Parts: sequence; C-alpha cells; structure tokens
Amino acid sequence: MFTPRGRRALHLLVAFAAGTAVAAATAGIAVPDPGDAMPAKPTTEWLTAKVGAALGVDGVTSWVPSGAFDSSAEVRVPRYPFQIEGRDTRDLTVSAVRNEQVSAQIAVAATHRLSGLTATVSGLSGLPAPRIRTVQYVPVMRSKTELDWSATVEDVSSPREVSGDRNPDVVGDALADRSTVDVPAYAAQPFWFTFTVPRTARPGSYQGTIKLAARGITAIEYPLTITVADPVLPDAKDYKFFMDVWLQPETIAHYAGVRPWSPAHWPLLEPYFRDLLSRGQKVINTTIVDNPWHHQWGRGRTRSQTYLPYQSMVGWTWDGRAFGFDFGRFDRYVEAARQAGLGPTIGAFSMLAFQTQEHLTYFDLTTGKLVTEPVELGGRRWRQAWAAFLTEFQEHLQAKGWLADTWLSFDERPADMMAVIRDFVHEVAPAFGNRISVAGSVTTAGIASNLSVDWGGIDQLTPELVEQRRREGKTTTFYVYGLPAHPNTLSYSPAVESRMLPWIAASKRLDGFLRWAYNSWPQNVFADPVFIFSQGDEYLVYPGRGGPMSSVRWEQLREGVEDFELIIQLRARTGSDPEALRQAFTLATRDLDGRSKNPRDIAEARKLVVQELTR
Repeated sequence: MFTPRGRRALHLLVAFAAGTAVAAATAGIAVPDPGDAMPAKPTTEWLTAKVGAALGVDGVTSWVPSGAFDSSAEVRVPRYPFQIEGRDTRDLTVSAVRNEQVSAQIAVAATHRLSGLTATVSGLSGLPAPRIRTVQYVPVMRSKTELDWSATVEDVSSPREVSGDRNPDVVGDALADRSTVDVPAYAAQPFWFTFTVPRTARPGSYQGTIKLAARGITAIEYPLTITVADPVLPDAKDYKFFMDVWLQPETIAHYAGVRPWSPAHWPLLEPYFRDLLSRGQKVINTTIVDNPWHHQWGRGRTRSQTYLPYQSMVGWTWDGRAFGFDFGRFDRYVEAARQAGLGPTIGAFSMLAFQTQEHLTYFDLTTGKLVTEPVELGGRRWRQAWAAFLTEFQEHLQAKGWLADTWLSFDERPADMMAVIRDFVHEVAPAFGNRISVAGSVTTAGIASNLSVDWGGIDQLTPELVEQRRREGKTTTFYVYGLPAHPNTLSYSPAVESRMLPWIAASKRLDGFLRWAYNSWPQNVFADPVFIFSQGDEYLVYPGRGGPMSSVRWEQLREGVEDFELIIQLRARTGSDPEALRQAFTLATRDLDGRSKNPRDIAEARKLVVQELTR
C-alpha cells in the first residue's frame, strides 16, 4: 500500500486522467452580465403587430400577471404577450407568515424602447428591503429525448408563457440580480420581487410603494400592502420536508474557467451549498466511482448523460494484488458542504452502473494506465473490488465519525439488481444494511430505507405503505424528470407546477421530493440550453457571477416547500386533516396540467391553511 502523501498524489493523477473531458474544458464560459442572459433583440414585424394589438395604446403599459399580486409569481410572463390580464390591478397585496419569503411580479411593455427601466420599493418600515430581480428570457429548444420517450415542448409548454416567432421561441426563467434593464419596443419585461419576513416581525400590515421608472417616461406607482400572520416557519435547515437535489461540482469549475478540484475551484462551491441549504436540502451527494451516470448513446455507444461527466471523489488504484483507495477529495467535499450547513446525511453514488455494463475504473500501478474493466454483477472480480472498497470505506467513515450518516445511493436500478446489492452489503458491510437509498421503483421498497419513486409509480405509494415506512424510520419521497409532461419543473413548464409539487407530497403524506439535477448545465446554458434531455431537466439554476442565478421554478419550488411546512404545523396541531386542509389540497392539486390551472388556486389553498393555524 502507499503512504498518505503518495496515495493523495495518485488520487489526483487518477481523477484528472478519468475526467479528461472536464479538465480539457477549463477555458470556461463567459457568464453573462446579469440581465443579459439572452441579449435583447428587436421585435419582428409580425410580433410587433400582435403585441401592439394586446397593448392597445401607444406608450407604456404595466400589469400584474394573473391579475392578483399574491398569485402573480404562479405564471410566466411571455416576452411577446398576445393578451394582457391584470393591467387594471392597482393595489398590490401579499400575505406572509413569519420567517418565510414570498414572491410576486409586475410586468412592463411599451411601444417604444425603454432605457434604464427600474423598479424600486419604498416604505415597508419594519421589514427588510425586498430583493428585486429581472426575469431573463432563454431560447426554447428541443431535446434528443423528444424523439424517443420524453414529453415534447408542445406537450409541456403554454402559449401564454412561451412566445416568439419560432426562431426560436423564448421563455422567462432565469432571475438576474439587477433592478434596472433596457427593454426593446413591443417586448415585455417582468420584475421579480422577493419579500423576506423575519421571524421577529410583528404580525400585522406593512405599507409601501412600488415604483417603475425609465428615462423619458412618467413614473408608475403601485401602493403595496404586506400582511404578516402570526405563524412562524422553522429555519430551512430544520424543515421537515426532505429535499434532495443533486449538485454537480464539475460544471461550476467549467463555467468559472478553472480546473476541477483545483484550489480555485473549492471556494466556488460554497454559494451553491448555501443555496441548497436555503431550500432545506438534506443530503450531501458524493461520487465514489468515476462517471456514475453513463447513458446509452446509440449505435452501441455510451457516454455520460450530462455534458460534463461526474468525476469520482474517491481515487481507485490496483497494484496487481489489491485495490487501494484515496478518500482525500471525498473528505474535503463533505467537510466543505458541512461547513456551509448542509448535511449531516451523505449519499454515495454508486455501486451500480446507471445504464451500462458493470465495470471498474481504476489506475493500474503496474502499467501506469487508467483502466475500465468490465465485470459481472456479483461475480468474483466485482466482489473482490467492492468488498475491498466497502471494508475500507466503512473503516474510514467510522474514523471520521460519519458512518451513521452515510448512505449507499442508487439511481433507477431494478429490484433484482438491488437484491444482489442488499445481500452483498449485509455480508461484507452490514453497517450499511439499513442505509440504502434508491431513486426508482416501488418494487425496491423492501430494500431502500430512503426510497424516492418516479411519478409513474406514485399511486403505488399507498397511505398504508407510506405510514408503515414512517413508523420504521424510513423516508419516502417522489421525483419527476423528463416525464410526466405535468406537473414538472422544466424550463418551460407552467410556473405554478413547481409550487404544486410539495403540495402533492403533502397530500399523499410523503416526506419530500427529489430532482436528479440541480446544475448539470450543457456547454453554454444561455445560448444552447439543451444537451440530451428536455430543457431544464438537467438544471434548476443557472451559473451566475459569484454563485447560482436562480430561476422562476426554483423560487416556486422553495415557496411550495414553505407551504408544506405550514401543513406539517397544522397536522401536528390537529392530529388529522381538518376540512379546511382537505379543501386546500383539492384547490392546490386540481388541474395538474398547469396550462389549465387557475393561478389563484395555490394562494387560496394557502390562505385556508394559515386561517386554520391562526384560529
């Protein structure tokens, strides 16, 4: 075996050899100036006519999407609106509880170019200043999987939210941290307001004013009221909602133009960790093999299902007699995530290949080469390698004090393969026997103590099964991906659907929600936002300067989680589902296709819950 220093050097050699596609891509992508994610272009003649007809008058028009400020964030504002609802709404009102955020929008368009369009908020004495962002438009593009299995753009998107002349169409999704923007004539520009209510805020009404101004126009003012109710949400780290979205470190390095895992890379991770924490993320997901998400690519070829492959955080070596392992990168990653507040749960991907033959990737010390060796699941060589790994991994985690927090994680592996894993783990590393996490089918419920079921199997999660698992201390969640068409969190999914997902979890008494990709961006996410899968399936946020740039759907999902926490409080108080809560579930989860859903449904459902909590 090797000295710690020697093993660390070998680990670095192995990691960069295995991740050549990532290391070669360190030139980086120029992250656009916030507000210029998709550079504004003049409106075409046809769109000018259609938008002009919707505006109806020369000059500037402003409106409240959905017609009510407290539900205005539940819809996406089309860049080129063919109809406008909410231009007569003048008094803006939103409701909140303490220690939460609420979001809302105002949109502006004009028959001439607007230079220096700015939104400001004044007043609201006793509350912090809101965060004001501009909704940025990204091109809508088709994916390869639409030809095979995933929902199409037409299946998912609404013409009321996606607009353009097919060259390409655009959708408002990214949220840039700027409150001033230039807007072309006959194009809409929404401002996204996020109001944060401290836990110490006094319940009651807070008055303020929203002002919209631009060079050469008369300012537009809206009176604003924020009504704060008495209930208090826990801090995000204490949420009951089990949020599990998968962060990819390599893409952060790529967009910053630094080498993955270099000294310059590590500080860039912290803002992403903190962002996940603000949503109640429960798991620090790690990789214990190189490229755990291989995908069938056609013509017998396979490659990573993400533009950049995940690299292993564990270095694997073979000296001709035994396998060796370096956990240095794994340790540093877990420590960095925990220092940012994530965890303590650690997920380790993965002992099983995703959609390819089982194989081992290691650096062969006898030849000086990186080797990918095919193996048979449960075969002699497979058992030799994984017995060595699990034995050393278990000892290492025990020494670090992390063993009780670490789970062996698997993605969409069938029950027969998972049965082999279960039996093997019980044989060689029984400490992991009750810490197996699976995203996939309900058929693995007897194996997975943490089970996330895809949407197609959610109805098999009967209340009796979920409650039994809860009594046994097990976690049960659900996930979506390129399917279903509705509800989903794709870039062009109706905005309300992201808010609806935690309501669905609550209505079925599930523990939370999983999404496989937080930031697996394609090569240039702003100009060419699709790699393989449906747009936005691979990411929930965008790369920003100094950290993640949020999105409409990421904010909506967060506020749905806040709704979930209020429901948990109500159930704890009543011991059951009172009539008001049943009515709220009916409102919130009817019309799962957000294209036909009343955007007021969520606001009305939430109001019922808060009223019941304050009785």
